[in-house]
Amino acid sequence: MTDKMMLNFRCPGELLDAIDAIGQERYPSDTAKHGCDRTKTLLDIVRAGIEALSGGSVVLQAPDSSVRRSKTENTMDIEARFAAIEERLGKLRA
Repeated sequence: MTDKMMLNFRCPGELLDAIDAIGQERYPSDTAKHGCDRTKTLLDIVRAGIEALSGGSVVLQAPDSSVRRSKTENTMDIEARFAAIEERLGKLRA
């Protein structure tokens, strides 16, 4: 998706609450005030809706989610690596 465009729309509060609930399960975020990545959540919902409403004749490819990682995942990965290094150093010193 190299040609991204902005789309603004109004929706009822209960719909936004439902979107956030799905997003908090699928794309949780400690930094977003909604508790999730709304863009990723809405893209999943729209893709699924288009596929369902077209009877499966239109299937949009999901972006490769393995390319980007959250800061939390990176921090946890770094902490795990440091723990492994400290463990190895402890064995070497012993």
